[in-house]
Amino acid sequence: MNFDERSQQVAGQSAMIMLGLTQTALGVILLIRLYVLDQPDSELRDIQWVLLGSIVGYFVLRSFLGGIMPVPTLKQAVLAYLGMTFGLFVILSVWLGLPDLSEWTTNVLPAVAGPAIIVGGYWLIAALGKRRIEREIFD
Repeated sequence: MNFDERSQQVAGQSAMIMLGLTQTALGVILLIRLYVLDQPDSELRDIQWVLLGSIVGYFVLRSFLGGIMPVPTLKQAVLAYLGMTFGLFVILSVWLGLPDLSEWTTNVLPAVAGPAIIVGGYWLIAALGKRRIEREIFD
């Protein structure tokens, strides 16, 4: 059976849509079980890790293999980091109250280091994907 580019594109898009719907459904189920049914977080840890791996793996592979994600400039990366850090601080402060600085490793460090890891990881994958695509084009 021969497949042309159009049928391969439709199959890829269909798989992408189904993956997105599955990930969204898993996320909603987790939220319901955690916050509506009040199940302990420890009972859902395995599902959380699988969902995290699926979402991160999808974006990493899509960014690296497709080379479609824009590589942010230093200014854009810093602004994204500051925006995420500020957003986390405000949301968590409203939700949980102001952090106790004596326990900074459990309440301040994740809100500061998490966005740095996300922005740095995104930049690295986007830059490697762009370089990969440029090499394919020029070779």
